[in-house]
Amino acid sequence: MPQLLEVSHVSKRGASLRITIPKKAAEALNLREGEIVGFYEDSGNIILKKMK
Repeated sequence: MPQLLEVSHVSKRGASLRITIPKKAAEALNLREGEIVGFYEDSGNIILKKMK
């Protein structure tokens, strides 16, 4: 089973919903400002992946 790194609240911005990526999750993906991530759906779960 995947390990829970942290949780984040959902907020509204205009017509969209926004989620802040917690520091632990960003570090696990080695994310930096300006990079692109992809959201994938798999059997009712959303997977976040750093795009190359």
